[in-house]
Amino acid sequence: MVMYRSQISGQEVILLFSLKEAPNIRTNEEKESVYKRILQLGDELLSFEDGTSFTIGDPLGLIVAQVKKSDLTTIYIEHIIDKQFMYHGDQTQDQIII
Repeated sequence: MVMYRSQISGQEVILLFSLKEAPNIRTNEEKESVYKRILQLGDELLSFEDGTSFTIGDPLGLIVAQVKKSDLTTIYIEHIIDKQFMYHGDQTQDQIII
C-alpha cells in the first residue's frame, strides 16, 4: 500500500492508495500528482466528517476518495477513473469527457 504523510494547518494527514487502486499501473509522477491534487483541498479536507466520500478532478481523471477520522485524518484513494471512461449524460451518446 502506498502512503503519503503531510500536514494541513498543523494537523497530520495521511493519504493511502486503497488495495483496489494500488495494484494499478501508476507512475510515481502520477501518484505524486494525485497526492498534490487532494492536498489542494486544504482545510476543507479537515472539515469532512468520518466516512465522507468525495470526488475531485485531476488530469488523470476523476479521483474517488473517502475520509476516515480517528487520531489522524486519513484519506483513502479508492479509485481513479481514467478520462477515457468518463461520460457526460447531457452530451451525445457515448461522448467522453476530456
